[in-house]
Amino acid sequence: MPGRRPFFMLVALYAISLPACLHVTSTPSTPNSAPEPATRTTAKTTSEVESNGTAAPRKDFAILPKVPGSVVSKSHGPSANATTMKPPPAPPANPPGSVLPTSGDPGAIQAAFPPLTAPPEAPLLAAVRAYTENRPDQAIEIIRKMDKNNQDFVLAVLPILMRGASADLMNDQATTAALADQLRGAVARLEPRAALKIEKFALCSKVDGFGRFVVRPPAETYRPNERVNLYLELRNLSYQITGDGFRAHARAAVEIRDANENIVSQFDSGGHRVPLVRFDKDLVTRSPLSDFYVLYGFAAPTAPGVYTITVQISDATGRRTVKSQPAEFRVAGP
Repeated sequence: MPGRRPFFMLVALYAISLPACLHVTSTPSTPNSAPEPATRTTAKTTSEVESNGTAAPRKDFAILPKVPGSVVSKSHGPSANATTMKPPPAPPANPPGSVLPTSGDPGAIQAAFPPLTAPPEAPLLAAVRAYTENRPDQAIEIIRKMDKNNQDFVLAVLPILMRGASADLMNDQATTAALADQLRGAVARLEPRAALKIEKFALCSKVDGFGRFVVRPPAETYRPNERVNLYLELRNLSYQITGDGFRAHARAAVEIRDANENIVSQFDSGGHRVPLVRFDKDLVTRSPLSDFYVLYGFAAPTAPGVYTITVQISDATGRRTVKSQPAEFRVAGP
């Protein structure tokens, strides 16, 4: 060791005399890591193409159509180029089922496209229009085309409507009275065809005339053989014109039942016991009768209990009939 020390000192002195810059030349080295996935995929694809003998598809981007209407093919092989898209087929000139003129003749075009026509006007509207335009004769001709059962009513009401639409009903009393008379005439035309209607039907303790009666309280009972007054008002009963005036004729049938729905016999006008009492009411007046009422009096049954009474009314022809609802009354012991 002591002999070597002079040798190291000589080497150190020689190194100090050398330049201080050292140049190192690098050589490419082979990386030890595995190739990137894309490189592996490319290599695998290349090998597969070489083994199959087919060209690998190209993955080109930013390839735009050259002209409008052209598309890029999904295949990117060597023979795949952009092709021009065919325009969609044009619709047929004429829709299916349509017939259009082949010439420019205006008559043919008008025949193919006829003008739209409004639906025919209702007879009533046409009659009202004719009356409004001061053409009553034409309005009557239009009304005659209606059903015969409606002509009389329309002929009676239409002039009233036209006059009432322009009259001063608040201040012109004469015109208002004339319209009221005409309306009553129109009602008289309808009454023979309207259904009969029972306006009021009540058991009363006192009756002095049409609309003047006193209703008997339902809780108040009758004694056996006590008189019972039945009052009813009838609407739409027509009348007949006779040499003496106006005749109103109604036919009635009265039925009484007990609590078990058994028919209770009654005395008729001849004093005979019958299960159903029938009678007529025939009135002749100098003026048309509009306040027709029927008053029927009978004796209460002798046996105590709960009873109901029903009345059926018909006109003189028998074609119109109306039946009342049962009215209940009670008979107590003597």
